[in-house]
Amino acid sequence: MLAFQTVWISTNMNHSKDNKKNEIILVTGGLGYLGSQLIRDIVAVNPEITVRVLDNFHSGSYRAIMDLPTIGHYEFIEGDILDPHATRRALEGVSTVIHLAAIVRTPMSFDRTTWVEQVNHWGTAHLLEACLNAKVQRFVFISTTAVYGPSKQSVNENEACLPQGIYAQSKRQAEIAINVAGKRGLQYTIFRLGVLYGLAPVTRFTSFANRFAYLAGIGRPLSIFGDGRQKRSLTHVRNASEAICLVLTHPNKISGKTFNLVDENISVIQVANIVQSISSHAVFHFTEQDIRTHLSFSADNGLLRATGWQPKISLQYGMSELLAQFQNVSTLPYPNKILDE
Repeated sequence: MLAFQTVWISTNMNHSKDNKKNEIILVTGGLGYLGSQLIRDIVAVNPEITVRVLDNFHSGSYRAIMDLPTIGHYEFIEGDILDPHATRRALEGVSTVIHLAAIVRTPMSFDRTTWVEQVNHWGTAHLLEACLNAKVQRFVFISTTAVYGPSKQSVNENEACLPQGIYAQSKRQAEIAINVAGKRGLQYTIFRLGVLYGLAPVTRFTSFANRFAYLAGIGRPLSIFGDGRQKRSLTHVRNASEAICLVLTHPNKISGKTFNLVDENISVIQVANIVQSISSHAVFHFTEQDIRTHLSFSADNGLLRATGWQPKISLQYGMSELLAQFQNVSTLPYPNKILDE
């Protein structure tokens, strides 16, 4: 049996007397990697908006709600999307839901399938039903380009989805549930996100690009699986947040559509070379692992660019910014192999 605890915190950052009249946007999973950036960018776009965050701290961080902007108004509920009481309370008075909460896994992962399916698919389905009951106007969902499955060429939003691995499969099932809710009157937008990287208030170092920066920063070698020519779709966290904010600035341009939210498609070895160009002491080596790590994922971003969005932060700048966070770390030689004592 699942146990939930719901904690409500309201912090009036701008001391407005009319906060009850402000538009309320709910961000689920708002204390995670992308959420920590997004909740700041929303009030930068419109300081009159109330940002309400629902998060269970599974992968979120307390740092995300520390040192928030002095403009805007924030409300926080410590709770879970699987808890109907928490979601019902969180949706009160909400006009727009931005659904980030999810169990994140690598595209080909088959780890803890029931849990991932429960949160990513059924958690989204229950949230959609609650949104319809609460008369929420708009629903923004963060999916993944992994729903297409491995591909040798860039795929667009019209391509058939052949997800492999429970993470991609659960996200695709959530997309289908959203399309059904759309037919029932809920305005929606789906963003299929590439591999997220870059500096944010709460930065996660599990993606390969961020991991490369971390390893180079502490003087460890970068491991490249296979020959490194496999491609990945990369998205800087701040570029992603800016695209999601289109729901505030240009809702009609994105309503009822699905977009690949991708900066560029690039090989793993190219990212390693960029890291090495920034940090001259960085070294990498090639290793073998599961054949699934050799597969390529590549997605076209033309449809999103047609809205006027374009990535402002380049990979070179994004990786430089990350590596700069480790500039005061003294690196020591790292052994090539473990020696017996």
